[in-house]
Amino acid sequence: MPATWKARSAEFKKLWGYSVGLYGVWVAHVGRRTGLFEAIARRPATPEELAAQANFNADAVKAWCSAALALGFLKMKSKKLYLPAKMKEILLDKKSPDYLGGQFSYIALRSLEYGGLEDLIKTGRTREMTSSTFEAIVEATDWDHNAFLSAIKRGRNHKLHAMLSKGCRALDVGCGTGTFIEKLLQIYQHSSFVGVEPSEAAAHTAMEMAAGLPAVEILRETGEAMNFENEFDLVYLGESLYAASDKQAIVSNCYRALKKGGAIAIVEGLLPDNNNKTSNDDEGRLIMGMQVDFALQGYRFMTRNEIGALLKAAGFSKAAFEDFGGSLYLVTAWKP
Repeated sequence: MPATWKARSAEFKKLWGYSVGLYGVWVAHVGRRTGLFEAIARRPATPEELAAQANFNADAVKAWCSAALALGFLKMKSKKLYLPAKMKEILLDKKSPDYLGGQFSYIALRSLEYGGLEDLIKTGRTREMTSSTFEAIVEATDWDHNAFLSAIKRGRNHKLHAMLSKGCRALDVGCGTGTFIEKLLQIYQHSSFVGVEPSEAAAHTAMEMAAGLPAVEILRETGEAMNFENEFDLVYLGESLYAASDKQAIVSNCYRALKKGGAIAIVEGLLPDNNNKTSNDDEGRLIMGMQVDFALQGYRFMTRNEIGALLKAAGFSKAAFEDFGGSLYLVTAWKP
């Protein structure tokens, strides 16, 4: 006879939770992508009303609503579904420190590459970036950008906010499509920005964004090859260092690019320095699990000790680490 749920072992329940979690990711991603969460946030509705409003398939919307209700995303009152305020914040508010919507979409989009995992384990063969990989990275880094902007307005990193507010020259290494520079320019209108991006497609999009903006310049170049000297007050690297072939060369080039007294700000997911033991920390488990994803892309996460050593070797001082949660850190250091 199958064991009842109460009689199941703790190990069984933990692994069962991972299975349920996969479908939670699907429900969250689809709800964001199709606008279903936004629609329910505006006005409580029945599944039938929701499908009719969006002109979606009624049976599919009903299945999604049933799953979202069972998984705790939605609540029901007077036979209508609604999105609780905290769920709305977590799923939709990109400026909230609790925002997880982009993370759900990142995981959902990366799961499209699961077919390459068996080949990776057997042969070590990695996969080139696909459109879904690029889209996943955009979803993930959007949260990083907002976390950085929130962090520098308070606490020990307020100097970066003051620097940008007063007006400084900033370099974004691995700027992607330029979305972060665009955000910075809207907030810090007295500063000017240079973005360096190796991807032809991403750099082209960034250049289109920068067209007609005298305070923004985009260069298609690698961080290893850039050759600035004593030009910038701030250098930012947002989840780009992990993908570099020569990390020390990039960090050293960033040091040379900075003026005396300038700062480097690095946002990266970092492994614990001792990453061979089982993590009992729920936040820590995420990055430990993501190692398989990064291995498929041909990359690996660094540790705090490794990134600290890179900064020290380049000449930086006063390295500091601020934990954003989920093993995502803001690392800052200064050029003496």
